[in-house]
Parts: sequence; structure tokens; C-alpha cells
Amino acid sequence: MPLDPVQLLVMANRLDGITREMTNTLVRTARSTTLVARDFSTSVTDHEHQLLAAPEGIPVHVYGSGLVCESMAELHPDFQEGDAFLHNDPYLGNSHPADHTILVPVFVEGAHIFTCCVKAHQSDIGNSIPTTYTPKAIDVYQEGALIFPCVKVQEDYTDVGDIIRMCLKRIRVPEIWYGDYLAMIAAARVGEERLKDLCRKFGLATVRDFIQEWKDYCERLAEDAIKELPAGRIHATTALDPFPGVPDGIPLQADIDVDTEQGRVTIDLRDNPDCTPTGLNLSESCSINAGISGVLTVLNSKRDATHSLVPNNAGSFRRIEVLLRENCVVGIPRHPASCSMATNTVADRALGMIYSAFGRLADGIGLAEPCWGSPVFEAVVSGWNRARREPFVLQLFSGTAGGPATAESDGWLTFSIPAGGGLSYIDETEVIEQKYPFVVWETRVRPDSEGAGRTRGAPGNIAVYGPLADADPIEAHYSLDGSFNVPKGVQGGGPAIGPAAYLIGRDGATVHLPEIVGEQRIEPGQNILSHSAGGGGYGPPHQRPAQAVLSDVVEGYVSVERAREAYRVALTGDPDRVETLRVDEAATAALRA
Repeated sequence: MPLDPVQLLVMANRLDGITREMTNTLVRTARSTTLVARDFSTSVTDHEHQLLAAPEGIPVHVYGSGLVCESMAELHPDFQEGDAFLHNDPYLGNSHPADHTILVPVFVEGAHIFTCCVKAHQSDIGNSIPTTYTPKAIDVYQEGALIFPCVKVQEDYTDVGDIIRMCLKRIRVPEIWYGDYLAMIAAARVGEERLKDLCRKFGLATVRDFIQEWKDYCERLAEDAIKELPAGRIHATTALDPFPGVPDGIPLQADIDVDTEQGRVTIDLRDNPDCTPTGLNLSESCSINAGISGVLTVLNSKRDATHSLVPNNAGSFRRIEVLLRENCVVGIPRHPASCSMATNTVADRALGMIYSAFGRLADGIGLAEPCWGSPVFEAVVSGWNRARREPFVLQLFSGTAGGPATAESDGWLTFSIPAGGGLSYIDETEVIEQKYPFVVWETRVRPDSEGAGRTRGAPGNIAVYGPLADADPIEAHYSLDGSFNVPKGVQGGGPAIGPAAYLIGRDGATVHLPEIVGEQRIEPGQNILSHSAGGGGYGPPHQRPAQAVLSDVVEGYVSVERAREAYRVALTGDPDRVETLRVDEAATAALRA
């Protein structure tokens, strides 16, 4: 018999609650600032290795939950209760090597019912250079990462010491890694116990029924949402900026078919370039995620929505087909092609290309293009900590980048990167400065960097940091995409400003750093300056309500001059005293005429 609808939703919310408890466990016990900034995801899959719940999971992380669990079953067909597996192999379903994944199978009454998945970006993974991103690597060997193809790391709830010792010997910050590993294990074991409680409370037979009915219900939600879209075929294109190893950039395209009669979307990514001799190639997980997340972003971008209209799970995925080919930069890589950057750069381009394509299909749906690049504010920073007499490596999040405008709302100010979906936190500056020998001098909004529109993109960010005066130099590894091919608007919306990097000398002079892939040494007395991108605008800027433009000026997002030039809004009052500013109705009407 079908479950009662109320019971179905109660159990679904309980499942989400368990996943959130896993998240809270990790954020409260993690040792690295990378995980405190929420560069991780937790999820639960079922006995068929299909995603069931990921209520706060980063999009580029959680699609692959099913793929990594399939690897677990294929490589370890006799997995048992008490086992745990460490997986970061991009050729076997993982996102990229920097994302270590812990898998814990959950058994009830002797049967495998669920798997708890905890995926977390590591501070260091043993790469050839002190960063988890190596866009210049010609293959996985030059990349240098420790690759774990779903290896057993716990048996009978006890660590496999060989694996732990390998990590402690090869990772530059072993204590940080081990602390994060313990936090990941704890989060997965908390999920294991709570899922067993769920089965005890409702009964195993009811839980089995729930698993199937919940996926079927989510499929119907996706089907209904797709039927509300305009039918048609969209040819989407974009192009990555020139990068080392690909001096002409990487052109990308997709053919998107929206079948509203059947309630299905098909995204064909096969007609893209082969894998490149760089770290920019996408893993299979990230390639499929670009298509699925692109569509789900469009379906869920509704004004005043208080929850996901179409949940992120295997039931919803049934209505979205992504076509890939082997040896493709947006496809299924062949070993030893490097996938070091698989969770951003090309992944962001592919994802943004898809949801902005819907914005071009018809006014009223979709989004503009998002911010591009992983600029200085989120560089991997490394050096020597004199006070602690040890090296340090961390993924910095001292800033953000602007999200794209949607058909119904302005861009998200703390969007950061498309593949992250705006879920990462900004670092606590005081914590960073207490743990590491450098200072974050500034992080603020970058005025006039937004894409103008009826709904505007969010502006980018300005951040400045550098080593302490009596400290050793630090090194920042980052990459800039979107300096040439900037984030574009749709339906008449304007483009945003792309990212840039600068070095501030001891004399205060600012020098532009033109390298797309930065490996910048910063001496004491010097600082590095980050300008991140904004998001593209949606719809003609002169249709934006004048009072909304005034509010943007008051908030410091838009200057008085840009209000007039881009939005055709004239203001009266003193620009240095925003409380005096008012819309000049007559002059604005004349400008907009």
C-alpha cells in the first residue's frame, strides 16, 4: 500500500534532518578552516546506490554520491557493517582528487539499506606543488596527488593503519588532514546511527517502501516543473579564457532539448573538445552534474520560494538525461588525464552555459551568466609558520564573487562559484589571522562590477591580504577565468566585470598581475589584491525600478554615475552623504524616454 502523504513527508524531513546532523558534526569538529568554511557535503544514498538526501550539499559534490557508492560495491562486493572507505579517484565516480570522500555502508537486520557519504575538500593532498589545484599539470603524474580508488580505511570500526600512515607521510599538513579525517568519520558514523534509529522507529518494511515512493514522488515533481517550461531545442555556447596549455581557450557547447509533453530534458555535451594536457578536464561526476544542476537551478529559481521545489536526488535526476563521451574535456576522462580542476573553471563554464541558455530561450525563465574564475580571494595560500615551526597550507575564502541575476531576483551577493551554489561560508578573519602568519586587511563589495539589468547581477568582491611584517613570505596559487570572456547578461541584461589580481608593493604602488594562472610569492611588506567578478544582468537595465537603483547606490553596489549611465536613473543630493540621495523623477523619466 502507498504511504500516507503526511508520513512520506515526515520521513523525508527526518532523512534531511539526519543529513544536516552529519553536516553539523563536521562543521563543529573539523580542524581545517577549509571545512569550517563549508567546502564539504554530506549525503545519503540507498541500497541501490542512488542519491536520497543532500539538503545542504554543494551541487558539484553530491551528484557523484551514487557513482562513488557504485564503485564501493564493485570493488568491495563483500563490504560489511563497520567498514568505511576512502575514495578520491576521479576515474571511478569522484569529483576531483582534492575531494576526499568517506563512505560508510549502513546495515539493518543484516541487510545493506543506506550509505552515508561525507565529501570534503582537503587542505593538501600531496600535489607536486602546495595547492590542491594544478591547472598546468599535463597529466595525473605531474599533478602528484595521492589517489585512493575506494580503499578500505576502517574495518570493524577500526582504522586501517596502512592507509592512515600513507596520508601522514605524503600530505604537507598531516595533523590538519588527520583531524579532518576524524571529523569526516564521526559525521558518517553519526549518520549511520541515526539511520538505524529511523528504521527502528518506522520499521524496515516501511523504510523500504519510503525509499521507493520518495524517489517516485520527486520524479513527478521534476516532471511537472519541466512541463511548465517552453518546449524547444537550445544550442548553448561559451568559451574559457586562454589558459596555459590551451592558448586559444576552450570553446564549449551543448544541445538542450526540452520535451514538455514527456516532462524530460536532454543535454548533449558530446560535441566538445577532447581532454586537454592540463588539469582542466572534468570527471564524469562533474560533467553530469553540470547538466543536472543547470536544469535544477532553473527549475528552482522562483521568487520567494522557501524550499527546493524539485529536490536534489535520484528521483528528480530520472527526468534529466546528460549525454557524454569518453576522452572529452566535458565528459568521461581516460587515465592519466588530469582532473585536478574538475570542480570549477570548465565545470563552472558548463554549468553557467546551461542555465543561461534557458534565460535566452524565453524571458521569464533561467539565469544570466555567473561569475567566472577562482581569483585571489579563494587562493590556496601556503608558507612557513615561524611561531608553530611548521608549514601551512589552506584554501582561503576571504571574500566572494557575485551571482547571476535570475528572471525573478537579483544575483546572490555571496554566490562565490557556480559549482558551489553559494553554500560556502566566508572565512572568519580573526580565526585566519590567529592560525596563520598573514593579515586580511580588507574584504568588501566591488562597486560597479555587477551586470546591469531589470534584475541585476550581484557585484564582485575586493580583498587584500599579505604576510605579517616579521613573517616569512607566503605563496598564493589561483586562477582567473572571465577576464576576456566576461559573464554575460541575457534578455537585454548587461555583462559583469571579470576578475583581476594585483600586487601592492612596500611603497603602496599597485601592479597588475596579468597571469591567468597565478603562483605569486608575497614578501613581508607586500600585499595581494583580489578583484572578483560579478554576475550578469537579466532584462533591460532601464526597466529596473528607480527606487531599487537608489537602494543599490545607498548600499554601495552601484555608483551615482553608473546609475545614470547603465540604468538611466538620475539622482539628486550629495553622493558623499547617501542619506540625502533621492530619485529625480522628471530627469529619470526623460532619460528613460
